[in-house]
Amino acid sequence: MRNFNKPTEMTEEQILKAVSKSGYLFESEISKFLTENGFFVESNVIFQDPITTKDREIDIVAETYNDFSSGDFDRVSCKICYYFELKNNDFPLVLLTKLQFNPNTPEDIFKEVLTVPTGIKYDSYPAFTKHLYDHNQNFYTQYCSFSKKKDNEIIASHPDELYSSLSKLCWYCEKRTTETNELFEKMTSEYFRHWLNLPVLLLSNDLYELSVGEDNPKLEKVKYSRLLLNFHYNDTPTSTVIYVVTKDYLKDWLLEMEKLESIVRTQMKNSKIK
Repeated sequence: MRNFNKPTEMTEEQILKAVSKSGYLFESEISKFLTENGFFVESNVIFQDPITTKDREIDIVAETYNDFSSGDFDRVSCKICYYFELKNNDFPLVLLTKLQFNPNTPEDIFKEVLTVPTGIKYDSYPAFTKHLYDHNQNFYTQYCSFSKKKDNEIIASHPDELYSSLSKLCWYCEKRTTETNELFEKMTSEYFRHWLNLPVLLLSNDLYELSVGEDNPKLEKVKYSRLLLNFHYNDTPTSTVIYVVTKDYLKDWLLEMEKLESIVRTQMKNSKIK
């Protein structure tokens, strides 16, 4: 007779293989990397789902330390806060259907927090938004991944789990942005702030862009791309851009974003009326 109380014996190799495949090691690795590179990191950030009222979580929230520097940058704060969902993807992710810009394209697809003290003239658009709207880089509106059927046939799919991860990521980013702006609107602030809240889908493996022209569809393997996701926030339709980044490119991409922070910080400094 089978003993149901006897624990299942596993080798260390089996344990590590199972943990690695689940994505837990991936998350630990990225948390460690961000911390060692000067980010303040929160892992498994819990929030309440507004529809189900159940607890959900964001894998990682990371931002640079917000110390209002002295001297020329006194009371000036510029930073990017990253909201990460991590996917240990066995199959590639493909982004498809390029965004065709038109007059109905939403203007607030990048989520910003801004406080400008009295006496300072500052045009926020040429800062983060103008750079991020760079039309030399593609925006996509659809995505697909793949799954294997019992007969080993591989089919393209739009995984519910991935959509759930993306929608909660965007919703939480929108929530943090909205609540922070509402809080600062109630205050008379002497601090000059320009913050960017950026949702990021971080992949452990391959990412492709698919383009459709006069000839056959063309796949291009890329290191990062951008996905525009439409969703509802408190019953209001809205949109946001998710940066889709591969693990191998994360360090280089963060360095590029750090350069953008520096550009915006300098623009803020030059806008100050002494």
